[in-house]
Amino acid sequence: MKKLGKIVAVAAAVASLTAVTASLAACSGESAEIENTFVVSETGENAYGGSDYTVYGLNIMSDGTYEMVKTVYVYAYSMNLGTYTYQTFGTYTAGTSVDGYTPYELSEATRVILNAYSLAGGFDIHIDTQTSTYPVEMPAQTEGEQNMAQSADDVIDAYGAAMTVYVATDGNILSLTNPNA
Repeated sequence: MKKLGKIVAVAAAVASLTAVTASLAACSGESAEIENTFVVSETGENAYGGSDYTVYGLNIMSDGTYEMVKTVYVYAYSMNLGTYTYQTFGTYTAGTSVDGYTPYELSEATRVILNAYSLAGGFDIHIDTQTSTYPVEMPAQTEGEQNMAQSADDVIDAYGAAMTVYVATDGNILSLTNPNA
């Protein structure tokens, strides 16, 4: 039964990722279309004796931009301790395919949307670097900490760093590290 709960949690995160992406595409009014979507998930132990379930989704758009969505579901004590969704937007450059993977250099984000909530922790945070009024509280890095962003740049520095990811040329698999290294 526990395993079923974990599967449901990951499936819910993927469904959330899809719904958020679709709603943003519909609301943006821009003409860029999603050319491809790549996904990967990870599971790791957390400090609460439970597990964190993380799903990454990368949307490659027809106009040379990307949207990366990272959803983290924090589970322990037989309950959801928190859910975090980070959406980053920017431009990308595709590299040369090697051994079935193509590197994509994702620029530093030009926009970050963060949603975080916890019924157990008592927080509900929404930040959009294009519309938020600063200072604004960001999720704490340690228990009891108050983590404040003074500007959109603080949020982008925290969650929108440039990175290189690798996508499978024969599927929709995303790798956060070079599988050929």
